[in-house]
Amino acid sequence: MGREARYIEFKDVPVEELGNGFFGKNLVETDGFELTFVTGDVGAGHDAHVHDDLDEILIFMEGAADLNMDGKPVNVQGGSMIFAPSGVAHGISYKAKSKVLRIKMTKR
Repeated sequence: MGREARYIEFKDVPVEELGNGFFGKNLVETDGFELTFVTGDVGAGHDAHVHDDLDEILIFMEGAADLNMDGKPVNVQGGSMIFAPSGVAHGISYKAKSKVLRIKMTKR
């Protein structure tokens, strides 16, 4: 994906299967940064895991999910944000159809 400027309407994003019940499309990829539009239905999710080399931000535009952040349960709602720094275990399970922007920032 190039470094050209672009305008994107989320309703027009062609999503593809990402696994674990998630669908999405990378919107921006640059050195050390990735922005992905992610959707999923009830039950989409993954068990707790740790990223050693990146920080992750999830911006919930719509929907709801149960999050486990470093062993603590969090009730996530649309209009909220999650920051999972490298080294912190996190897992998620969607409770409602959700639309999320996921940002991954690779540590240097």
